[in-house]
Amino acid sequence: MGAPGPAPDSSAHPAPAASTSSAWRATTAPTRLSFRTVALPAGVITPEGGDGGTGLLDLLAGREDVVSWVRHGRGLVGWGQALRLEAQGPDRIEALRSAWRATVYASWWRDALVRPGTGPVALGTIAFSPASAAVSVLTVPRVLVGLDDSGAWLTTAVADGEAHPELAEVLARLRPPASAQTDVPSPDAPVVSAGALLEADYLAAVAEVRRRIAAGEARKVVLARDLLVRPAAPLATGDLLRRLGANYPSCWTFAVDSTVGATPELLVRLENRRLASRVLAGTARRRPGDAATREREAERLAQWLAASAKNRAEHEFARASALSSLEPLCSVVEAAAPRVLTLPNVLHLATDITGVVAGDTGALSLVGALHPTAAVCGTPTAAAARVIAEVEGMDRGRYAGPVGWVDWHGEGEWCIALRSAALPPGGVGPEAPARVFGGGGIMPESVPADELAETTAKMRPMLTALGADV
Repeated sequence: MGAPGPAPDSSAHPAPAASTSSAWRATTAPTRLSFRTVALPAGVITPEGGDGGTGLLDLLAGREDVVSWVRHGRGLVGWGQALRLEAQGPDRIEALRSAWRATVYASWWRDALVRPGTGPVALGTIAFSPASAAVSVLTVPRVLVGLDDSGAWLTTAVADGEAHPELAEVLARLRPPASAQTDVPSPDAPVVSAGALLEADYLAAVAEVRRRIAAGEARKVVLARDLLVRPAAPLATGDLLRRLGANYPSCWTFAVDSTVGATPELLVRLENRRLASRVLAGTARRRPGDAATREREAERLAQWLAASAKNRAEHEFARASALSSLEPLCSVVEAAAPRVLTLPNVLHLATDITGVVAGDTGALSLVGALHPTAAVCGTPTAAAARVIAEVEGMDRGRYAGPVGWVDWHGEGEWCIALRSAALPPGGVGPEAPARVFGGGGIMPESVPADELAETTAKMRPMLTALGADV
């Protein structure tokens, strides 16, 4: 099956053109790509990488130029770059949406499977703030491997007129070399240093935010901090992702343009006009211990979290924020009762939202409407964002921004880039630190020392994957 055509997200403005060299420009023609999706033989790719098959994240062993979107062993991984679209500023999400739509219009593809994640797909990472120096990106990998409950597939993307690689050639390269199969952590601990704020400065920032909330500037503000982590030896991005996927299989293990992480928060999934979203706000941190001790602790923390007036109020702000953003774009929106979500490092209050979009609204339009949620910014949104800019002391870059993928007809899956890090170009190592982020919602009752400890708990997935003892 192959035909050029628009994504069914026609609520937007006329599509601008795209360019493979940097950002799209209206003076250049959209890039013409050719996509080919074929089914892979049964057993070549398996969710757990057993029974003679290879796991999706195992395909990335030792690799640097990678993309990833994997949960419970299923999803998408790829490498190489056939197209890169960039945007900055207040209209960055709409600019990327329009540029991708123009690319789809100009391109051709063959896809015998026609299911979510097949055919033309771009993966994206978007800056948290419109004022950020970080570039927001959609990228199309040259090779993309997917796996769902129906089986595995391979999509290749090449410039129009270029020949696709032979399937046998790609299959021969799927299994990583034996030297990359075993990821052996360095025996030496990484060097961890302060980022934008020392711990004492972060405590003071929390106190300042509380003062501003008491003065009526906002009702909730999400305050983040960062750490710089220098591993003792170079660590390939693919190996970092394999560690994250093994430790946090229920999270979305993602990598797009050196933004990596394992996030638990689904911003929006859109499939056949039906959307799903998961709101997380309100946190209890877990402590190390044996399995039995941790299970008992989790039960106690779940009861405490569900009864905590401070955490329930914080969660309600985020829940209401998501619903108010989605209702104008949907014919039906429903929110389940809040529940407790248990993860290896923390527990969260969680609300699952479902709905049906009105008209032909696409995933990126929903992303633009939802971001930033109260879960990562605060409420009211504009007031909380102003406090963050004045108090936080750093450019978040893509931390807490949308990350995910979009297909040829505008549907896809997007999360919030939490439990994440920004990696340097070329990979992380002794001279090239990873920038690891964590944050928390500040409320009138917040205790600065507790908020600092919460950020550390939320950094634990990335710190552990980088070899730090936390």
